[in-house]
Amino acid sequence: MNFSFNMTVAKELGWSSGDKIEVLIGDGEHHGIIRMRKNNSVGDAEFVRRDAAKGAYFKIALGPQSAFVDRSETARWCAFEILDGDDAGWLEIILPRWADETGPKMRDKTSAPAMPARPVAQTPARNVTAAVMGDPPPGRRQMLDKLSDIKG
Repeated sequence: MNFSFNMTVAKELGWSSGDKIEVLIGDGEHHGIIRMRKNNSVGDAEFVRRDAAKGAYFKIALGPQSAFVDRSETARWCAFEILDGDDAGWLEIILPRWADETGPKMRDKTSAPAMPARPVAQTPARNVTAAVMGDPPPGRRQMLDKLSDIKG
């Protein structure tokens, strides 16, 4: 999972190349929301400047996240908000629709109902040694007696 920031947003946040970013990934009712803030002492990811043909931008690479679908997605713009008040300093990002595929509502729909326990059918006991060792089937002697009566 990668995030790209243009120069304007980076300047508004006060983040610069090399800063460590603390990342919180929402779960439960907050699934699909990611919060980030600059915190060089305990940051999880690095804010890195990249130069491209169309200009410079910043990137944060989080790598694969088990909370979300495991496939490649095209780059998409994400809604975001710079929080004020008690949560000042946090950037809150709302992930695109693909994040809903692993959310709690979708998990509830896809989980199969529990199957009731069924009694295990008992198979009749049989002589395994006779089958493995090649013993004649039951009643073979009587069959041979009948064959000798027919020939004679």
